Amino acid sequence: MAYDGFCIGKIVKEYKELLVDAKISKIIEPASHEVILVIKSYKGSFNILCSANPAVPYTFVVEDKPEAPMQAPMFCMVLRKYILNGKILDVYQTGNERIITFDIEHMNEMGDKSVKKLILELMGKYSNVILVEEDGTIIDSIKHVNAITSSIREVGPGKKYFVPDEITRISPYNEGKIDEAYLKDKLIYIKDNNKSNSNIVNVIAKEFEGVSKVTAKEIVKRSEIDSLLTFADLNEESLNDLLKGFISLLKDMENEELVYLYKDDAGFVEYTNTPYESLEDYSYVTENRMIFALSKFYKSKQVRTTNNQKSGELARFVKNILEKDKNKMLLWENDLKDCENKEELKIKGELLKAYAYSLTKGKEAKVLNYYTNEEEIIELDERLTIIENSNKYFKLYNKAKRCENAVTELMLKTEDEIDYLEEILLFLSLAENASDIDEIKAELSQKGYLRKKNIKTLKKTKSKIKHYLYKDNYHIYVGKNNVQNEEISFKKAVGNDWWFHAKGIPGSHVIVKSDSDNPATEWDMPDDVFEVAGALAAANSKHSDMTKVEIDYTRKKHLKRPADGNMGMVIYHTNYSLVASPDLSRFELTTIS
Repeated sequence: MAYDGFCIGKIVKEYKELLVDAKISKIIEPASHEVILVIKSYKGSFNILCSANPAVPYTFVVEDKPEAPMQAPMFCMVLRKYILNGKILDVYQTGNERIITFDIEHMNEMGDKSVKKLILELMGKYSNVILVEEDGTIIDSIKHVNAITSSIREVGPGKKYFVPDEITRISPYNEGKIDEAYLKDKLIYIKDNNKSNSNIVNVIAKEFEGVSKVTAKEIVKRSEIDSLLTFADLNEESLNDLLKGFISLLKDMENEELVYLYKDDAGFVEYTNTPYESLEDYSYVTENRMIFALSKFYKSKQVRTTNNQKSGELARFVKNILEKDKNKMLLWENDLKDCENKEELKIKGELLKAYAYSLTKGKEAKVLNYYTNEEEIIELDERLTIIENSNKYFKLYNKAKRCENAVTELMLKTEDEIDYLEEILLFLSLAENASDIDEIKAELSQKGYLRKKNIKTLKKTKSKIKHYLYKDNYHIYVGKNNVQNEEISFKKAVGNDWWFHAKGIPGSHVIVKSDSDNPATEWDMPDDVFEVAGALAAANSKHSDMTKVEIDYTRKKHLKRPADGNMGMVIYHTNYSLVASPDLSRFELTTIS
């Protein structure tokens, strides 16, 4: 649902339940645009993160608060002056917008009770944390906005706080309640006044308060209408369908107590406060409170971002080497072209030597080429004798031959390196966590591409092999890098287990084992097991973007390690082939953690 108004509504409800009558015991500003309120009550101690970062504006409970900077920033000092040790009287939301207000009671300098409002505006570029007097005068804000910066409103000490009309939109609720007639009127109003050609999803997200695109997609999904339609395309029937989808989601949100964290193999990808039909392709776990679910989600997202950065840096390093190798190959190809005439040089040397007795010095020599029975003109160096010219051609021949042999050897080695580095790039794209990346890094260190100073640390890290269960019997293992390929092919697999790999291109090794069949016998598999194993090999290969990929498969007992090959490399002489689609959606695979 992204961080939309519905998410904020659930957060406000939880904050109200946990924080009302609690006291603010500590305030720190650990980073630019971030404030943490340490709040203590009889229900526990809570570290409330309030971030006005335009890229990640949010608030939730964090487990561990970071260290406070040696010198507190100005806004933090203002907050400490006015609301430290203050009592939270109320927490509420502005409409269905991403605006949360804390009413905080504290003792002023005269010893009298006073109320301040701490307002969190969590709306992208408009995000801010603002401290306001009870009469609406701004005391200070984490970001100051002047008339030059924004024509919508100014935010700073002494200014009056208000929510601009440009920020607020149509509320999906009528005075805080679900009202079908009210919502239908609003949809009709949008249809009648919508002049853009934007599709329904974009219009719903733009016109309604606190509705993210993820939630708008879910509304359209439940409506069972085409998401590419515009509001102008809607007739009365489809408008009613859209209304039903909207009401259905609002009611489910109102009645659901749990929070749903959707995930893939790399971590959490989305969160909602009711199951979303549009996210049915993902698995999910549940959490009792949104403020704790968000802590898990953004921690996972931070790890994913860090891994993407590490993977991206390593990929750029590998691509740089690849580019240099490919440039070398182009130069060497030109060198080989220069060597293509080496046999002509040899023949000229032989002809001059054979006819030396009948030839004299000059610019050229006319001789009969006894290989072709045709007359041939050979250029000569006037300063040299015929024999010396002959020897010169032999020297040029030998030089071209040596060059060809050396360049051919270099090209073969470089071709192997290019294949290896392209395989590394594939495995970096398949990496799901830091351990996967560290294994690749360790391998590159061992092969001399990276400095070895951190290799001991890297060796200690072991990543998890992908393990699937199909039809409650067939265990399928997929390697994500050369270390894992080596392990599943030569440690996990035994004699008659089936082994799969994309033919002639970088890719993962895939092993199929069976619970019920005796590994000592040549057990067979149903056709669909071959299909799913082939699909996994295709999906985890360089050609995962193609519709069909040729796959080699054989028994594990036919695999051998090459004597001087890279880790994860195998050779085999007995194999079968199949053509597989990388599309895994048609198979019901259970991931084994």
